[in-house]
Amino acid sequence: MRNYILLGLIIHLWLLRLLCSAAEFDTPDERTASYWMKQAQQQLAERLARTRHLTDNRVAKNIVFLLGDGLSITTVTAARILKGQRMGHSGEESRLAVENFTYAGLSKTYCTDSQTADSACTATAYMSGVKTNMGAIGQSASGEHVEPITLWAQRAGKATGIVTTTRLTHASPAGAYAHVPRRSQELDIARQLLEQEPGRQFHVILGGGLGKFASERSDGRNLIQQWHDAHPGGCFVRSLSELQACRVGNGSVLGVFNDNHMAYHLAAPKDQPRLCDMTKAAIEHLSAASPNGYYVFIEGGRIDHGHHETRAGYALDETLEFDAAVETAARLTDEQDTLIVATSDHSHTLSLAGYAKRGTSILGQDDSNRDTNGVPYSILNYAVGKWQSLNKAGKRENPGPHLRETSFTPSYIRGKTGVHAGEDVAVFAQGPQAHLFSGIMEQNLLPHLMSYAACLGDGTTVCQKQRREQLSLNATAENPNKTSKLVPAGA
Repeated sequence: MRNYILLGLIIHLWLLRLLCSAAEFDTPDERTASYWMKQAQQQLAERLARTRHLTDNRVAKNIVFLLGDGLSITTVTAARILKGQRMGHSGEESRLAVENFTYAGLSKTYCTDSQTADSACTATAYMSGVKTNMGAIGQSASGEHVEPITLWAQRAGKATGIVTTTRLTHASPAGAYAHVPRRSQELDIARQLLEQEPGRQFHVILGGGLGKFASERSDGRNLIQQWHDAHPGGCFVRSLSELQACRVGNGSVLGVFNDNHMAYHLAAPKDQPRLCDMTKAAIEHLSAASPNGYYVFIEGGRIDHGHHETRAGYALDETLEFDAAVETAARLTDEQDTLIVATSDHSHTLSLAGYAKRGTSILGQDDSNRDTNGVPYSILNYAVGKWQSLNKAGKRENPGPHLRETSFTPSYIRGKTGVHAGEDVAVFAQGPQAHLFSGIMEQNLLPHLMSYAACLGDGTTVCQKQRREQLSLNATAENPNKTSKLVPAGA
């Protein structure tokens, strides 16, 4: 009998250890919105405590959030080199606009169910502060609808807008307003943009994807006409010239510049606005729309598409278009009242490897470096992609003669398309409370940091800190002999 009891106890302890071990890697609470909101507020409090020696009581009147979709750290480096080489320099010493920002950090991009993220779950994280399942937008892993920071900004009386080079209904911009379990539900996403909050209150909407609002619909809705009816004084524009002709202060702006995604910059018609053109228009219109400031989301979305096609030339050129948009935003705003955050949603598998000499064309190869069979290789390569530079016998051949700005870039593994990567992505920030964006952070912390800086939402904000300090000063003035101890915000 004693042996049976002992065996039962051992089995019980083994099962208990197994359950505890499983719970460590699969926390049921992660499926709820409250788990991630609480987690982000705790991380915010930790950052405030860690940086309490840094004095910055500025409130962000405006927030400009720039996202380079698929902008991996390797892409940043390669685009920097390409920028310099286009100017006739060796390239490595060049600087992108984000390199002038005051602070930088890293963001962890995983989803609740995926080690490597897509643009839907990440959009929910950086817009709503909640991590979710791959493919889901605006809802937790358990299906709860979550509020985006655009709605928090509207409640604070700020003007809001979105800008993208993709379809307006694509995953990243949809994170600013939509709630769907599957990112492929773009017809419903389009309806939510123009019929529901916060989308219908956007003052500026600029991007592609006209078909989702009219010709591709089977429900009889003409969403563009609905927008016209709701904004009789607004501007509906289809080209750069029409966008520039839209007078600031005349009302809302809806610009849809292609039936699908906007064309790559390298292949775009002259009258398609560049991302920097749309950034300029958005900031000017939003600045005039509300005395309380604005929040704008600006996406360079086709960086990701260039990577998926494994055409590094397209991806890097789109990165330089994003760079021009960042530069435009910085030039048109005041660092004293505008927080600018630039980051990416996820990485890509582009690598920059070998021992190329300084100044070697970033889109070419260095003939001094060869594989074990004596065949040279390109400076940029993808882990997975369409083209392996193989001859008819299936052996790797010299890719040099095939390398052009718009050609395929070699990859190691054959695949139908390039794939995302799971490493951290960079975060750059300048303006009020920008110091909070340094170090390594969970991606869902980003909107909480922005809200802290701009006094949005229900979480801890810098305005609460200011009120506590003022009350403390008032108390000290009334009782000068009583020592006052200030409590750090978030404590």
